[in-house]
Amino acid sequence: MKKLMMLCLCFILMAALSACGSQEKPVQDQKPISQGKSEPSAQQTSPTTATTAETKIQITPPSGWEPVTGSVLQVQYMKNTASFMVKKENFSGKTLGDVVQEAKGYFERSFGDVKYIGQSEKISIGGIDAQKIMFTCTVSSMQMKYEYVYLYVGADVYAITFGDLAGSFDSLSADYAKILSDIRFE
Repeated sequence: MKKLMMLCLCFILMAALSACGSQEKPVQDQKPISQGKSEPSAQQTSPTTATTAETKIQITPPSGWEPVTGSVLQVQYMKNTASFMVKKENFSGKTLGDVVQEAKGYFERSFGDVKYIGQSEKISIGGIDAQKIMFTCTVSSMQMKYEYVYLYVGADVYAITFGDLAGSFDSLSADYAKILSDIRFE
């Protein structure tokens, strides 16, 4: 039970860290996430659309990912101990490379023992250029692993974040790849 509580605190810290780079103003026209209530298939759950005044985010997560009830984020799901979220960020960087460097500074100030896994990787999310970084770190004496994907939607930076205990993170890599291949920003 203590470990589960600590894991929940880690995900709250992850969401708060996401907010470190974000000083966005509240969106007056923000609509709640629309959750389809149809019976999920064996392969995936119902599609979700999160809408802000500027951007619509469409995602159909793989089976087992449950929306986080009461989340302050536009998109946030959990599966076992893993978390997936999408959040608009407020970085000062003018390029994705600048954004990644700025984010690394936040991580290094917020987490212990940050170790990056390889170099940042250029990828595409629904035809939009993006940049992905992966790292491990210590949060409240637990070894965690994260994958962050940054992209510009218009002039706005969005972060797609996957996080889990370091020992179980890789078991969901196929889910992370599916989410990244299916997510759409409009």
